Amino acid sequence: MPLIQGTLSLGAGTVNDNLLQGSQFEFLPYDASLAFAINGDAGGGDLRIDVYSGQDVLAENLVGNTVNRFPINPDDFLLRDVAGGGERIKVRVRNTATAARTVYFSVIIDPI
Repeated sequence: MPLIQGTLSLGAGTVNDNLLQGSQFEFLPYDASLAFAINGDAGGGDLRIDVYSGQDVLAENLVGNTVNRFPINPDDFLLRDVAGGGERIKVRVRNTATAARTVYFSVIIDPI
């Protein structure tokens, strides 16, 4: 079961179009069940998050969690979906603050 996990510093007023860009699993190699978790730093309430799984929109303009740590399974994994092989998974994050914010993210990919 693959896990994509990372952290990113997002400058004031900037957007990262896809936290998963460049990952081996950005385009799924097989059908899979997906679980997403995105946390922010203490000012993470300034983050706006969109999550896409293929053609499915799982979250749009979701407000970031402010726990200032990597996601914990299962507590922080609020979004789940099933996607087909070849579909793109995408997590877009916008920082609406006037200061940089840190994003902590994890995606669990469970082949089906």
